[in-house]
Amino acid sequence: MLSKSSLSLWLSCLYLYQPLLFAQQTLPKWEFGLGPSLVSYPDYPGSKEKNDLLLPFPYFTYRSKDLTIDQREVKKPLYELGPLELDLSLSISVPVSSKDNQARNGMEDLDGSVGLGPVFKYTLYRKHISELKLELPIRAILATDFRSIHQEGWVTSPGIYYYYRRNLGNHQRIKATFGTSADFATAQYNDYFYGVNPTEATATRPAYQATGGFANMSYSASINWHIGQFWIGGFYRQRDLKQAVTAASPLVETTRGETYGLVFTWNFLTSDETVDTLE
Repeated sequence: MLSKSSLSLWLSCLYLYQPLLFAQQTLPKWEFGLGPSLVSYPDYPGSKEKNDLLLPFPYFTYRSKDLTIDQREVKKPLYELGPLELDLSLSISVPVSSKDNQARNGMEDLDGSVGLGPVFKYTLYRKHISELKLELPIRAILATDFRSIHQEGWVTSPGIYYYYRRNLGNHQRIKATFGTSADFATAQYNDYFYGVNPTEATATRPAYQATGGFANMSYSASINWHIGQFWIGGFYRQRDLKQAVTAASPLVETTRGETYGLVFTWNFLTSDETVDTLE
């Protein structure tokens, strides 16, 4: 049971944290736009084969107290107390056709997948509207070929992220994010991506069964720059698989993978209603 002095100290800490907690931006509740995007990504982490695509990009952002949708994630706040947050988080990966990947040729395709689960966040530092956070997402991976859905293990990515935000005036605002995380996965997830069944083994692709554990280190940076009705977004992410438990898999052709992209959109639909929140 807390003593009176301990309780007083705890309440004082919350009080001191309060002015920082409510430093927010006034932003449109939702925005919609469209523009070109250039993105480059490997077929899967560890693959040498890359995809360089020029695609139309639909920009959509929704902000409310109960749900936020942006270009990074879908967030549903579940609990918040001072610097501690508990949210619901979503991630997506694209499918891979094995006939178009030399290392996987003759194997089953990798279905597109969705990662869903809680993310725990703890704010280490906040000044005005910029902040430094520890984040711990824990996601169940659900893969689908649109005919069936199958569960493919769990992934967790404890990391640290710095969010720099600044209002530049004249309807301009900028957000830059820098982060690093250590990714861990269950044996089922690792085997889905890197396992080779005996029936799929060849002279250059021996059978391999993956174990659970460390998957890779991840380093990322992104920028979001709003200029009136226009938005410029860019991101870079590098994965380092040198110490991964799956490094010996014949499907790991390189221990370094890079994903990056650049987007330019015209946000021609914006709500008149605004909300006080952080982008």
